Amino acid sequence: MPDGKGGTLAGLAYLGCAALAGFSPAHANDCSPAPTTVTGQMRIVETRHPDGTPIRAFVVFIEGGACVSIEGVDGEPEDVVLRDVHLAPKDGEAAGWSEVVGKEVTMQGRLGLPFTAWHVGSSMMFDATIAAVHASSDE
Repeated sequence: MPDGKGGTLAGLAYLGCAALAGFSPAHANDCSPAPTTVTGQMRIVETRHPDGTPIRAFVVFIEGGACVSIEGVDGEPEDVVLRDVHLAPKDGEAAGWSEVVGKEVTMQGRLGLPFTAWHVGSSMMFDATIAAVHASSDE
């Protein structure tokens, strides 16, 4: 529809969209490479799978969260803010994890993206092991 000044509303809308294009979200690989360790508070998260089965997962909650680029199931990188990392333990490694719930830990493993309804959190850590348990300032 003409606006009486030689332009059209559609043209103005196009210019507005073009101007906003500079504000689009970051693309994959704009963040740091995925680390092999994460540090945060170990917690247990209890939820339910869509089929109703209970899920009980060890999750490290990271204060502040950093943006990292993680390879997805399809091999393509995806940028994710690490906030809550669902831990998939290396065989036999989870035996003592209940003892460190509520403590700050450093976990070592391979970061990946959640890819099933069984996964909770912003990311997964596969073959996870405890690298360190940090003393709290209260001790």
